[in-house]
Amino acid sequence: MTFIREIGRLLLVLAFQVLLFDHLHIGSWGVVMVYILFLINLTVRIPRWAEMLVGLLVGLVMDVWHSSLGIHIAACVALSYVRPLLLNKAVQDVERIKDNISIQTIGRIEYTKSAVILTVLHHFIVFALETWNIQFWWIVLLQTLISSVMTLCVILGYEYLKR
Repeated sequence: MTFIREIGRLLLVLAFQVLLFDHLHIGSWGVVMVYILFLINLTVRIPRWAEMLVGLLVGLVMDVWHSSLGIHIAACVALSYVRPLLLNKAVQDVERIKDNISIQTIGRIEYTKSAVILTVLHHFIVFALETWNIQFWWIVLLQTLISSVMTLCVILGYEYLKR
């Protein structure tokens, strides 16, 4: 039943991304990438290899949708790789968490810190690979900052409203 619920959550988040959030942006500067919410909130009970495979599949769906040739795959796999390391540092007793990661399970401060780090990492990789030119490093940083703030507003707003 948990597997079916996770698939449903993934489809719902991807549908929101594709149908709504892909159309909400500030020029080319700010893009809301709410699909990473699924990866951030993924259960800790999943094996590491499966978590990275899920990241690859989510990135693949977004790459196919955006025709971006592996940019989202790289960012999602990196997020999936760093997330367990970050959670082990942020939460003293990860084994006590029986369900998905959320504000209720790991606390407001730890969830916010983790979400900020993972969102900035993901967005930086997306925009750095998209730009692929060191001359425009300031554009990459500006896009990362604006998009991260916009995405975090949606993710944290959802988490606080979910309480």
